[in-house]
Amino acid sequence: MSEVSELKLNLITAISSSDQEEIVASLLYSQGCNIIYRAITLDGLTKFLSELKTLVSVLYSKEFGSQAELTKLIKVFKQHNFIEIDDRFDPLSLISNLAGITRPALLQQLVRLDNLVTVIGSPDSPGISTITNHLAIELSASLITSNHHNLRPLGLSKVNQISASELGKTLEKFGKDQLIIDGGSTTSLTKMLADRRVNAQWLSQSINCSRYLVYIVKSGENGMTYLSEFISDFNNLINAPMLICVLNQQRFDRYGQVIQKRFNDLASSYPMFALPYDIGAIRAMNSPQSKFKFWRNSAFSNQIAKIGNHLK
Repeated sequence: MSEVSELKLNLITAISSSDQEEIVASLLYSQGCNIIYRAITLDGLTKFLSELKTLVSVLYSKEFGSQAELTKLIKVFKQHNFIEIDDRFDPLSLISNLAGITRPALLQQLVRLDNLVTVIGSPDSPGISTITNHLAIELSASLITSNHHNLRPLGLSKVNQISASELGKTLEKFGKDQLIIDGGSTTSLTKMLADRRVNAQWLSQSINCSRYLVYIVKSGENGMTYLSEFISDFNNLINAPMLICVLNQQRFDRYGQVIQKRFNDLASSYPMFALPYDIGAIRAMNSPQSKFKFWRNSAFSNQIAKIGNHLK
């Protein structure tokens, strides 16, 4: 699919099967396409197209409406390109068809900011928010979380809660100040981006705007499995941010050394850092400043400083 490595299209999905839509959306995101609307009903699709000011391609399934309804829709909005997706669609043929379409400009062109870092982690990785708190202090950065975010540990940096729909334009208000986004956990980026829910929109905006993406995994078998899946999926992204891999809660026994080697093998193409297990690092976030300064002499803080230097 290298022929469409620069593919940037405005697309709409109107696929009745959520499973099939997820497959199609994952494919489209992996090729750099921009899904601007996922229709759930025919009325909703009609209303959206009526208000649209730019040309798009609509990927639809024949089950999305009756034949008469779909025929009428295509006739009314004949300025747009309609592509039927059946149960046995061929990904290569679909991408080939899309590659022949004139590439319109994105409705919302997100700008990648040199001063923005997004931190995410595997589903079983504790300490994503704690590490984000420490990095924010190390970089003297402002913290950004979504307004739908679960409760997170308090830190010494100010936390700005922003909705997914407002993230792109709100980032401009911070100017050149260093920013860190607490993006939460995820396994597969393309599957997450294909999701209809607000978490997907938040993650998509964060990744598209960030210069760096920090991915954290817990030291253990599950962490290595998640890391392997994540890196394999990350390699499918077009124009992705620079990736940094972090092994959290590293231990120094024989088992820990085995995990460390696997981590090094999996993440060898990217900058890697390992954070030792340190309960004091967690407690330091809610400690008085004097205690916090004492903590900063630990091995954990030294690794945080190294990550911070790489992000500057």
